[in-house]
Amino acid sequence: MEIAEGLLFALLWASATVATKFAFHSCDLFLLTFIRFITVSVLLLSYTYLIKNKTSRFPTKAEFKKLFILGILNVTVYMSGYLIAIKYVSAGLISLITAVNPLLLILFSAIIYKRKLTPFEITGIVLAVSGLVLAAVPNLYHSHATLQGILALVAGIAALSTGSIYYANSGLTLKKMEVNTWQITIGGLLFLPVVLWNGSNNFLIPDLRFFLGITWLIVPVSIIAYAMWLQLVQKDSVKAGLWLFLTPALGYLMAVIVLHEKITVYGVAGSLLEVSGLLYSRRKKVAVAVQTVE
Repeated sequence: MEIAEGLLFALLWASATVATKFAFHSCDLFLLTFIRFITVSVLLLSYTYLIKNKTSRFPTKAEFKKLFILGILNVTVYMSGYLIAIKYVSAGLISLITAVNPLLLILFSAIIYKRKLTPFEITGIVLAVSGLVLAAVPNLYHSHATLQGILALVAGIAALSTGSIYYANSGLTLKKMEVNTWQITIGGLLFLPVVLWNGSNNFLIPDLRFFLGITWLIVPVSIIAYAMWLQLVQKDSVKAGLWLFLTPALGYLMAVIVLHEKITVYGVAGSLLEVSGLLYSRRKKVAVAVQTVE
C-alpha cells in the first residue's frame, strides 16, 4: 500500500509539466497559472480557516512579511522561470532540470553555512549535472530547447531553493499547511500585474484542452499530490524524499506518451544518470535512516 501511495504521488507530481504543456495552446501560460493558483488559494483558505478554523490561526504582521518573501521566491519567481521554459524547452527536459532542486539546495546550504560537501554529495551533483548535459545538448542541437528557456528555468529553481533555505531559517511557527496556503495566495496574486501588463497577448480558448489542463493542475497536482506528500512526510520524511527522485524519469516518460515527444538514447541515459546522482547524493542519510528503522 505504501509503495502504491508513493508511486501515485510521484506520477501526479511529475505530471504538472505535461499538463501545462497540454493547455499551452488554449490559454496564455501566465493567465493559466494565475487562474490555477487563485483557485487553489480559495480552496486552501476555505479548508484552512473555515473547515479547520479551530486549529488554524492567521499570520501576524511580522509573519506576513516573511510569507510575502516566500510567495515571491517559491511561487512568483520560480513559476515565472518555469513558464518561460515551457515555451522554449521540451517537457521531458524540463522534468529533468526541475528535479535538481534538492542538489541546488545542498549546494546553496553549503555555501551559506560554509559547510564542506560530502563525497556523496559531490559525486551526486557531478552525476546529475552530467545527465542533464547529456539530455540537454541534443535538445539544443535539434531546436527542442533554447538556452534562454533553460537559463530561465534554472533561475526559477534557484529561487525555489533559496526560498526553502529562507523558510528553514525564518522562525515561522505556522503549520506547513498554513504557510503553503499563504505563499500560494500571495505568490498567485503577484501574477496579476504580469497578466495585466501582458495585455493584448492574453488569450483563453475555453475548449476541452483548457478545461482538462487546468482541472488536472488544480485537483490532482496542487491538491491531491500535495496532500499525499504531507502524509508521506509525516510517515517517513526520508522515504518520502526518495519518491521525488522518481519524478524526472516519470516526467520524461509522460512527455513521450502524452505529448509524443521523441524518446532518445541521450534522454534515457541522462535520466538514469540524474536519478543515480540524486540517489547517491542522499546515500549516507538513507543508510542512517535504514539502520534506525531496523
